[in-house]
Amino acid sequence: MKCQFCHQDVDDPCHNRQELQQRAASLVDRCEHALQDRQGMNSDARRGDSQSGG
Repeated sequence: MKCQFCHQDVDDPCHNRQELQQRAASLVDRCEHALQDRQGMNSDARRGDSQSGG
């Protein structure tokens, strides 16, 4: 089913503009947190590599 707001093929389309904005904000938050977590893991891995290189 296509969402009338974002025109993407989705299982559960938004019913109004406000719902679209809420979902978009939630998606941005999840992506930002995932990116921060991923960057944190990368910096931890680098620290571990530099310690074991000696």
